[in-house]
Amino acid sequence: MAGGEVRASRDARVLAGQYDIDLRGVRGSGPGGEVTVKDVEELIKERYLPRVRERRPLRGIRRVIASRLSKSYREAVHVAINMEVSMDRLAGLREELAREVGVKPSYTVLIAKCVARAIRDYIEVNATLEGDEVVIYDTININIAVDTPLGLLVPVLRRVDERGLRELLKEYGDLVSRAKKGLLKEKDVIGGTFTITNLGMYGVDSFTPIINPPQVAILGVGRMTRKPYVDGETGEVKVGTFMNLSLAIDHRAIDGAPAARFLQRVKHYIEHPEEVSWL
Repeated sequence: MAGGEVRASRDARVLAGQYDIDLRGVRGSGPGGEVTVKDVEELIKERYLPRVRERRPLRGIRRVIASRLSKSYREAVHVAINMEVSMDRLAGLREELAREVGVKPSYTVLIAKCVARAIRDYIEVNATLEGDEVVIYDTININIAVDTPLGLLVPVLRRVDERGLRELLKEYGDLVSRAKKGLLKEKDVIGGTFTITNLGMYGVDSFTPIINPPQVAILGVGRMTRKPYVDGETGEVKVGTFMNLSLAIDHRAIDGAPAARFLQRVKHYIEHPEEVSWL
């Protein structure tokens, strides 16, 4: 090292630049302490990739089913489940949270927090399908689809269940801004374990989202609408705010019944947001 400059290969410097890694903090394993690509990759793995909980080999009937479905469809076997949810309580809490964090929270981030809470209850959806293996993750990193001049991009909000709303909103705003300007880096899009795509702002009621491979599930969010409904307890006709959710799963890895139970849990937390840790 001369003049305080870090010795590093060209490829290591390029890779570090994609992740805003200061090479001065990386211990080099190359000749004379030179930082190598492998050194940078190890740090990326530690900082940005989700922690694996377990690996479940596809065996027996599940492997047979996966093989046959894959042969039939060649790609992920999409099955979509739709469910209507009441948004009244979350909308009310949004006003309270706005006073707490100093800005009106995005519904996308609020829903992401509810989804992350539900994933913690049904961790099997927080997974990828890699060959004959379903990899289930402990870390909940949610890709958020963003429409940009460059096309649809899916930057990652990391550890959504563990972090407070104020921090998530700041990161979400930064990711969306940089996505629309074409300034996302590789570090911003890797390591996702589940995806949310919101088309509600375009007046879409419901749709079938396309799974973000190799993930096994994606949640589509439709627009919020005001409409009359019958109160199940009183029998009175009231007016409320509702939204349609569309969960698409890869049937090779997840069956319909557990997927439906997961979507029910998402509905539960959206309709009972007081059970979610926000701050």
